[in-house]
Amino acid sequence: MKACASLGPVPRANVIDGVQPFVLINDTPEPRLSVESFKVRGPLDLRTARIMMDEPVGPAGVPQVWLNALVAIAWPVRLNDDETAWPVLMRGELKQVQATDSSAQHDRWYELSDLWGQAISQPLNSIPQLNPAGSLITQPYGALMIGREGNRSADRFTVNGEQVHVIQQESGLMWTVQSALEYLSASGSLDLLLTGLPREIAHADLDDTIDLTKPLDGLLENMLTECGLVIQRDIARQGGSISETRAVRPTGSGRPIRVVWANGLRPLGDALKISVDRPAQPAQLWTARAGGWVVESTFELVGGWAPALEGQADDEYDESLSSDFATYADVYRNWVLNEDGFYTQPLFNRGPAYDLALLFGEPGIDPQPIALQPNLTLDDKGSPLDPIVQMSTDSGSNWSVFPKSSTILKDRAGVYLDSQSLPTTFLAAAKAGSARLRATASLRSPLPVEQSRWKGNAFTSILPPRVVDLAETHLFHRVDQNSIHYDNIHAGALVADEVDDSHRLLGSLVKQMDHGSEGGRATLDLSGAWPLLRVGDCLREIRGPGVAADGWSQALTRRGAVVVGLETCFMGRRGGGGTTRIDLTF
Repeated sequence: MKACASLGPVPRANVIDGVQPFVLINDTPEPRLSVESFKVRGPLDLRTARIMMDEPVGPAGVPQVWLNALVAIAWPVRLNDDETAWPVLMRGELKQVQATDSSAQHDRWYELSDLWGQAISQPLNSIPQLNPAGSLITQPYGALMIGREGNRSADRFTVNGEQVHVIQQESGLMWTVQSALEYLSASGSLDLLLTGLPREIAHADLDDTIDLTKPLDGLLENMLTECGLVIQRDIARQGGSISETRAVRPTGSGRPIRVVWANGLRPLGDALKISVDRPAQPAQLWTARAGGWVVESTFELVGGWAPALEGQADDEYDESLSSDFATYADVYRNWVLNEDGFYTQPLFNRGPAYDLALLFGEPGIDPQPIALQPNLTLDDKGSPLDPIVQMSTDSGSNWSVFPKSSTILKDRAGVYLDSQSLPTTFLAAAKAGSARLRATASLRSPLPVEQSRWKGNAFTSILPPRVVDLAETHLFHRVDQNSIHYDNIHAGALVADEVDDSHRLLGSLVKQMDHGSEGGRATLDLSGAWPLLRVGDCLREIRGPGVAADGWSQALTRRGAVVVGLETCFMGRRGGGGTTRIDLTF
């Protein structure tokens, strides 16, 4: 948990005692309405309030115009110069939720529905993206993709007045946390302030695809939770209007909270009760699993035919001239790596299986068929080079590109020379035993790359292992020193798609473990109204006589307990003092 920023203590001491929040209907105070309770929930800073009709009126006496008006709650506080300010707790629309009728009165309760919550509870109506011609259009579908499917545009475009990256299919560029938040903010007209994002969070790549056809509140909540961020809202009255800012900040970067335990000598003390829920977690082995290493190398191949079929007249190896080409079709044409050992057995006798364990540096790989893939070395347009097939007629002393048609085998590592006739010099060398064939391409290890960590208390119990599949977002590419491109790559003459995401894989695993943790949660009951607390504020100190009797007082402050929600109950017309319950995580 990050330490709290020093932004000054949460304001409360200047609250005007005994004064209740005001309900404003279209910016005019309405004395017949009073606020019973006010709730805030993170990480989106969603707010609701329960409002009561104070006067006993009949059902027909409830003004229906309230249900269509802009309603705000203002909380009076006294400034240092004895002036009074009116911070706005929330604004929204009234909805009737409950009625109590009796012979004496007709009570009405309303829920004040947050305008911000309404704005983000719907999916995007139109999703900005580039068409193949490079023009900005909108579509009813779309997603922010990750890994090799990354689809962030290289340039920025104007969306609802903001300059942001947009979706560009097959761009291959990764979305960062900041570019994704900018896109969501502009597309949904959310006006999120992102200037306070730490660099390490802002520039981090997205870990999960974001389906933009789903409601924004769910997308934002998942993303903020994964990244350890919260939204903090400030609502203010300026003249005859209300303005609002929504800043995205790291969890725990809010203001410090300092409270005093209540006791007999100080009945107006703040802290009344702490409840902690921190269940013991069973031990569990977490494993992050990505795709296996992709290694580019130059592979010298062996003959994938029976030697007994060699030595025939040249015409027998020509598809148009042979008397039985079906019998001789593989001779001098089918070249294989023999990675599964199939061509080691009698009839072929091509020696031991190719050592996959040596290529990938993983001793646990058994012989098995693996198909050749394009190179990791890139052409001048940034695309992977296709497998390169080369021949030698002097037992491997000199090599040249095979001049006729060839096909990469799909069921194993190998090449088939499928031209109607073989080059004359190559066929002669093959019959003399001095022909060689090699392919420069990539192979993918059949074993995944894994990072594992234990979590929990083994003295409690042990849960079955948990595997997190990150194959699409973490890559492992390497050019082997035996590749014909190796020297030019390291000299800077060629560029290869080499990447080792081992560190990122471990970081993603730790993030998944933190997100999947039940963690510690606590509630702190306070006397009095604390409606100006915000999601992200941090419990810095609990002092007073009650500290010695309650071990969690010090523990929560040491662990950096952070506000994730609160509910303030105000003193209503039926009497009773205000109280506040703070929800904390640590």
